[in-house]
Amino acid sequence: MRDANSVLVVFRLLLVIFFFLLFVLGVRLAVSRRFPVTWARPAHPTEIQQSRQVRVGVGVMLVAASQLILEGTSLIPMPFLISGILLAVAMLVAVAVLAWFVVSRE
Repeated sequence: MRDANSVLVVFRLLLVIFFFLLFVLGVRLAVSRRFPVTWARPAHPTEIQQSRQVRVGVGVMLVAASQLILEGTSLIPMPFLISGILLAVAMLVAVAVLAWFVVSRE
């Protein structure tokens, strides 16, 4: 049983690292308005393409933030009330992602 628990903790730590990197990528997309060069051709994006990249960047950032909060509550021992509050915050961030994509449609 102990081995299964340690495997689960390692898996959750890997998820936290992945979502943190996804969060950083979302911030980079939102701020620079450019996809990484390996994802797109090196031509200069048009104004519509830049707004789409900001929309995608903020969406990725919010999804990663929500998942980081959820994984953080499972990794860090904390009281039930604080865990519930963080769960509610993660759900509000998830709703903010949906609202962001609906409001910022082109």
